Amino acid sequence: MTPISFEWTWTSDYFIFFGLLYLALTIIGCTTAVAFIKTWLDLMKEKNKEAELPEIETRSKYTDY
Repeated sequence: MTPISFEWTWTSDYFIFFGLLYLALTIIGCTTAVAFIKTWLDLMKEKNKEAELPEIETRSKYTDY
């Protein structure tokens, strides 16, 4: 049942229920968006640092093992 439906009545029950529903959906959507943005920014930082990584010592001594 939505506000477009024929049986819709504007009562306080609907305001409270849908108000809390849309509040919860907004919070979930915003937190998901922030998580994706932070992840994207961290991935961009790691890509830039990838070229600057030094050689690992154990790789150069691999033939000794």
